[in-house]
Amino acid sequence: MSEERIVRELLVGIERDPAISQRKLSEDLGVSVGSINWYIKRCVKKGLVKLGQAPVKRYLYYLTPDGFAEKTRLTASYLSISFDIFRAGRQQYEALFNLCEANGWTNIILLGESELTELALLVLSRHENIKAHCIFDIDSTKTTIADLPVLSTLKDVQKCLPSGGLDALIGAGLDIKLPEKHDLGAFLAEFNIDRSRLLVPAFIGGGVG
Repeated sequence: MSEERIVRELLVGIERDPAISQRKLSEDLGVSVGSINWYIKRCVKKGLVKLGQAPVKRYLYYLTPDGFAEKTRLTASYLSISFDIFRAGRQQYEALFNLCEANGWTNIILLGESELTELALLVLSRHENIKAHCIFDIDSTKTTIADLPVLSTLKDVQKCLPSGGLDALIGAGLDIKLPEKHDLGAFLAEFNIDRSRLLVPAFIGGGVG
């Protein structure tokens, strides 16, 4: 999830429930409690959120006028970007899955978990000959998405694969190209596949290989 998306969801959550806990925000946004605490402090410092005292050593969070304006701006930006991503993503995932079918690559996993994951799975549902076995993401707080396990270790990924092994990796994470996020070379070596089978939509900085 991008930084702007986290701030937008944080402001929306606070607007809906000023008594919302940082743990609940963490669960809703899928990021750590420590990250939520850091974002809230930054929003307070920027004048987007103000704190009020609540019973039992809790805080109430209130959006300031600047906070409301920023939430509106981020929402408008997100909706515009989301539409563009959906349109481009649908076309490019379709092309990648067509490539898999043309090469007989039937066993895949999704690499990275983000708002793109469900879009990739939606397009994949039209390709009956291709099976996704899991989603790999070292930082995700989710355990499943659309009945697929979300795994964080290569050992767990190996366990979920069929005896025939892995045919291709499909990028679904917005930060898939960051070396601190995924050691792609090690991943490909672990499953004995070359870079031509790492398929990443061009709109998130990828392509084939």
